[in-house]
Amino acid sequence: MTIKKAMNPGIKNLGAWCLLIFAALLLIGVAWIDEVGAQKVRVAMPAKSMTFLNFYVGDKFGVYKAEGLEVSLEVIKTKAGVSGMVTGELDYTSAIGSAMRAAATGVPLKAAMFTLDRVMVYMFAKSTIKSIEELKGGKVVAPTGLVATPTYAAKVMARAHGVNPDKDLTFISTGDVANSLAALQSGTADVAMLSIPFNFRAEELGFRNLGSAVDYLQSPFAGLGATDAKMKSNPAQVKRMIRATLKGMEFTRDPANQEKVAGLLMDEFKLDRKTAGLSLREIIKAFTKDGTTSEDAVKVEIKEIREQAKIKAEIPVSQLVDYKLLEEVLAEIKR
Repeated sequence: MTIKKAMNPGIKNLGAWCLLIFAALLLIGVAWIDEVGAQKVRVAMPAKSMTFLNFYVGDKFGVYKAEGLEVSLEVIKTKAGVSGMVTGELDYTSAIGSAMRAAATGVPLKAAMFTLDRVMVYMFAKSTIKSIEELKGGKVVAPTGLVATPTYAAKVMARAHGVNPDKDLTFISTGDVANSLAALQSGTADVAMLSIPFNFRAEELGFRNLGSAVDYLQSPFAGLGATDAKMKSNPAQVKRMIRATLKGMEFTRDPANQEKVAGLLMDEFKLDRKTAGLSLREIIKAFTKDGTTSEDAVKVEIKEIREQAKIKAEIPVSQLVDYKLLEEVLAEIKR
């Protein structure tokens, strides 16, 4: 005979409570581990600009957090950003053009991926200046930094119209795109190099658009740069940054997220709805498909760097770009 003992109801309830408590503790433990495990990383930006929209999106909507990263986006002048990466004070840079120019001179940096491969900078001038040719004779140009991509773009555009940027132009560093526009408004500068959305604001204020760098300079403009040491010593973190940055671009492209991203632009850059929408469409058009750009585009950048820095030696693409970790991430995504 098999004798079945009825379980005491109190004991049964106690067991259920124990299971619930254990589950709750487990969830708390997972959350605690997740919080403790989040790696803090500092990303240098040369200016607060929509050029780096994917980074703002990734931060705002938890894309980096989902990869176990606590990202701090820090506006730091280009030279300080490069030196900060070399010393280890900073982890990454979004100013990929400046990073590649530093790499060309021997600084141990690499572009790990590209987010924009069009130089989305616009040259705006006082209404009395009708063309780039009229910049001859000592005009003041306001970019965000003296070694930043906007300065480089201004020089390329000037040369294309017979203006010698080293003799005819004086460059003043403003540190921020908003400050560049303010310099134009105040009369401190005759010309300002502006990125989205400040080009739209300049048009509304009546300043003259002398042209876009896109028509003069086909080269990478933004992305993710890291030191050789970082890529070798902590490839797992770099891959998480790459993966999250790609996801941030996809999040931005997704029509279902357009209103959310436009709202971010309105809050972050104090835009009206119309300007936010126009800006968003322009930025999305400039996004790279998968974080890569053509080798020809990089070679154009190298050619310009060599001419500007008067470097005679050949510079291989591999000195500036390393897709190894990006390729691993893309392969993992396809699985």
